Amino acid sequence: MIDPHEGWTTGAPTAHSTSGRVVRTRHVRTDFGEIMSNPTPVSRTSESISREELTRLRMTLGRLGRVLRQQNDDGLSYALISLLFSIGRNQPTTAGELAAGEGVTPPSVTRSLNRLLELGLVKRERDPVDGRASRISLTAAGVAERSRLLRSREVWLSEHLDRLTREELDLLLVALPVLERLCDPELDITPGD
Repeated sequence: MIDPHEGWTTGAPTAHSTSGRVVRTRHVRTDFGEIMSNPTPVSRTSESISREELTRLRMTLGRLGRVLRQQNDDGLSYALISLLFSIGRNQPTTAGELAAGEGVTPPSVTRSLNRLLELGLVKRERDPVDGRASRISLTAAGVAERSRLLRSREVWLSEHLDRLTREELDLLLVALPVLERLCDPELDITPGD
């Protein structure tokens, strides 16, 4: 049960606590106008989520990522697609910025960039301020390919979301800020924004 004065969830299993463990909660107003308890662990993750739950979450998120990546039918590798999307979001950019953003080594980014250059999907131009640096951006073909890849993933996702009940879809949308924060811990997301 939720004690609104203390902000703790205890006792019987709830949507947020399947084992009766005590977890700290923040009460959050959702886009749906209801008050929800948003649990934040009192202690370390290993003590607030069971190993089975952690494994299930990891496997489900991994499987979803793999399935979305498989929506590519033109033979581009995952690394090339990831780089194409990063360039599209951050253009113009540098190889160093891409390496840092992708979490890979500069030589790895250089190899991938060379392949994207060969395919005519990106272009490299001298930085007008620092002539020693190169700025990378998408070509018209790169913009078209990125759009095509986005559309194919969105079609797949829309078809699969259509299988969900309204309640399941609402739960997924409420969880979206949490999933975004898992992907980017620095992201400051306020529910309802």
